[in-house]
Amino acid sequence: MLAITVAGLFTAFATLGAVFLWYDSTARWVTHTHLVRAGITDVMLTLTEAESAQRGYLLTGDRAFIARLEGAKQNTLAGLQAVEQLTRDNPEQQARVARLKTQMALRLGVIDQTVQARRASGDAVAAIRILREGRGVASMTEIRRIIAEMDASEARLEAARAQRAAAIRTLVVLSMAGFAIILALLFIRAQRDLSLDREAEAENAERLGKLLADRTLLLDEVNHRVKNSLQQIASVVRLQSRNVKADEARDALEKTLSRIMAVGRVHEQLYRAGGEVGAFDAGRYAEALARELVESLGEGVELETDVEPALLDLRQAVPLALILNELITNALKYGRSTDRPCRIRVTFGTQGEDFRLSVSDNGAGLPDGFMPKSHKSLGMRAIDALARQLQGRFLVEEQEVGAGFAVVFPRSTA
Repeated sequence: MLAITVAGLFTAFATLGAVFLWYDSTARWVTHTHLVRAGITDVMLTLTEAESAQRGYLLTGDRAFIARLEGAKQNTLAGLQAVEQLTRDNPEQQARVARLKTQMALRLGVIDQTVQARRASGDAVAAIRILREGRGVASMTEIRRIIAEMDASEARLEAARAQRAAAIRTLVVLSMAGFAIILALLFIRAQRDLSLDREAEAENAERLGKLLADRTLLLDEVNHRVKNSLQQIASVVRLQSRNVKADEARDALEKTLSRIMAVGRVHEQLYRAGGEVGAFDAGRYAEALARELVESLGEGVELETDVEPALLDLRQAVPLALILNELITNALKYGRSTDRPCRIRVTFGTQGEDFRLSVSDNGAGLPDGFMPKSHKSLGMRAIDALARQLQGRFLVEEQEVGAGFAVVFPRSTA
């Protein structure tokens, strides 16, 4: 549709331009006819001036009339040549110009003869004798008749061309009015299309907003239900751990409970994000989980945190929560020392293009040659597996006092 509209505008503009050129050409031809008629009139005037100078010289013998006569003759011939040039496009006028040149030569020849006779005899008698022959009068009569024919022909051409110019001028006005109407219609249509587009965009935005609100509500409901389900499972595990007599089994159940609660906190944070679909702030989660674990399990433990707000991909949330839970639980369990207060430090932030999570303590430290992958502890092996799930690395940090662990993983696992 746009291509058709542009093509229509281009065609209308080209047509309007062609009509303008046509009118300009016709107007030039009207001006040309004016010039031809003016040239014919000038020829007649200069010839009449030459006759006047001839009579003045014949009657007075004053040589000043000779100079006027020569100037008038030159102007007459020059004017005749100009008329010949202007009428090259008109064969009929060219034929009349040829006849006019013949008669003009005869008339100027008679004028020259009378002037020479007056100059030779010293009086006007010989000159008057030449005039009485009638050749000059006859040629002058023919000249007037030819000039009248030429002027009448040019007058007819001028009228026809002026009429054509007026018609084309009317056509130009009508074309401009039509072009303006087309532009106005196109503008009105464009405004209507824009209005319809705005209405459609508003409807789409409203529909998308409603869909997003529905999706957000659904996700909130899912996260809330998952959190509640995990809490129910945790309650069952907690009851089971209280009824178990063996310490090793109780310890395993408590670790399982801790892991379930860590995942539950992830869904709780997603539920409390309120409208921010899929928003999981790992920094805020690390801060909250560390404080909650220390307050519940680490009496007399000093907690230091240095975390940065960072939104993670949801696929990274649960593995990171389990890793953090394992590292803080291990630090609370093995990071105590008898000669100094226990201090646990949790950091989370960016490291180049990666995220870095670290947990350290000031306890007794790790045994020599400690390797997480070869360690028999389920927690260490789980951390290593979860780090690989994040496409990251599980690192043991060297420090003078205590133990330190870090997990480095890319910002997105896509």
